[in-house]
Amino acid sequence: MNEYAWVGSRWWKFDFHAHTPASEDYGKGPDQSNLRQRTPEEWLLDYMRAGIDCVAITDHNSGAWIDRLKESLKTLEEENHPDFRPIYIFPGVELTVNGGVHILVILDPQKGTSDIDTLLGTANFLGTKGSSDTCTQSVVLPVVKTFF
Repeated sequence: MNEYAWVGSRWWKFDFHAHTPASEDYGKGPDQSNLRQRTPEEWLLDYMRAGIDCVAITDHNSGAWIDRLKESLKTLEEENHPDFRPIYIFPGVELTVNGGVHILVILDPQKGTSDIDTLLGTANFLGTKGSSDTCTQSVVLPVVKTFF
């Protein structure tokens, strides 16, 4: 899908808030230990099989899986996996801000893990990546003003 080949409108299935095993609460429930062992390829194939076109990777205070998913996407395409279908990855983060507010940040698809790390540093996040229990040292307004 490198060029738009549709006349008129087209519906896209987009998951705007997806966690990976980089988030401590990923797969919460009785099968959490098995789900946390999933590979980036398995994670992507789940979305492909579900017919999702775009996904925003928004782990808790972490961008650790973004570059891994992008590489795995290339590998699945190059290997011509039978369940492969194009999917667009939007890097992002669910940023926990002082005061308990969660800000969902979604970046351009060309961005990666290092861009999320830079964003976390700019927001004064010194907590545990992947945890929603730790937060930035700044409150909401200064964090939002930093990005706009």
